[in-house]
Amino acid sequence: MKHLSKLIGASLLLIALSIPQSVISADRSVKVLGWGAKSGPLKSFGVNSEAALRSAVAEINSAGGVRMGDGSMAPMEVVSYEDSACKKDEAIAILRKTASTTDAIVGMGTTCSGVCQAMFGVLQKKVEDTSDSGVQMPILADTCIRPGLAKISEWAFRNVPNEITMYDELFKWLRTAYPNVKTFTGGSETDQGHSFITYTAIIVQMAVKHGFEWVGPSVPELGPKVKQGMKELQSAAKSQHWLMGDTNYTVQARKIKKQNADMVIVASHPFSACGFMKEMKRQRIKPKLLVGLTSSASQETLNGCMSAAEGIIIPTGFAPLTAEAKKANKIVANAGGFLDLHSAAAWENAYLVKRAVERAAIMGRSDTLQQDRRNFRNALASISSSKGLIGPVTRDGASGEASKPYVYVQVVNGKWKVIHDPSS
Repeated sequence: MKHLSKLIGASLLLIALSIPQSVISADRSVKVLGWGAKSGPLKSFGVNSEAALRSAVAEINSAGGVRMGDGSMAPMEVVSYEDSACKKDEAIAILRKTASTTDAIVGMGTTCSGVCQAMFGVLQKKVEDTSDSGVQMPILADTCIRPGLAKISEWAFRNVPNEITMYDELFKWLRTAYPNVKTFTGGSETDQGHSFITYTAIIVQMAVKHGFEWVGPSVPELGPKVKQGMKELQSAAKSQHWLMGDTNYTVQARKIKKQNADMVIVASHPFSACGFMKEMKRQRIKPKLLVGLTSSASQETLNGCMSAAEGIIIPTGFAPLTAEAKKANKIVANAGGFLDLHSAAAWENAYLVKRAVERAAIMGRSDTLQQDRRNFRNALASISSSKGLIGPVTRDGASGEASKPYVYVQVVNGKWKVIHDPSS
């Protein structure tokens, strides 16, 4: 019997050792909560980011989950993915509720830059400032692409590319690649901060910097520096801008047609970009080059206006270039979403969370939640580089910002095609 007991004991030990640790610790999980626009004109961004986030989390869990501070493994759990609808009040309410009523260790969102700015504004500014009663919860954004937003709070982090660099390098390349293109004009949607500010403060300025001549309404202060002449441009060119919800672009297109520029900039998100490009096609406006907004390098643009978008060139932080990117692209498509500049970052963010949790030695208990959030924040700030879907991503812990690889894509025969990789 004694011998039998030893055999049984040894067998039970072997069985225990063979059971995945993620199963043993199934009573705990690394909880994350996301939010983004799942309604309104930009709902595709939230839908795609949710599909990417949930798909990446499923992949992490299938590989064993996340190592906790006590050495055990636990699954990652998306508690929910809320609809912030690109509204400031909605996002702030979700953040406050998430921080106070859930065990989520990090919030992941939201879609629109203006909403992010407002949401980051209710976070504690400095981690060690005990006099600041702001929300103490890490936020890791996949969109909110307007430059510099993460500096608002030490609890805010972004995994987004730098549009200043992207457009600076794009127009530098276009100047050489298309020497017959000399003049340009364009328009943007004025009620969406990301597109309008990016157009007036970055895109136009970078085009001027690299020798392209603006032939739109006179703006004497235009120059090679970011934001130079921004306000004057917004005012002077208002007759060739539009609103995100507009359905008629006749006047704007007619004005741009008269300018007869070699290059036309369409700095809009997919819905209104498609509306304007369809009107361009109807009026037979055929510039030598079309250049678009980063956020429109998406499947939604092809779905909305494949023919009208033919030839448009856009810098983007995602294309199925690597084996990992191709795999993720397929997985997310099977989940009902598409990978693009933003949703690819949501996929990467899931793995970034795993890495920070494992670096921070998170315990994952209700009684350790606030300390876990702080430790997670500190660990995230300490990660200086990570693996992105198309290449290495470097991170500045002090600013909460990332520096990401990017490529230039073009609609060719109804499909997005990589036409240039600046890193090659």
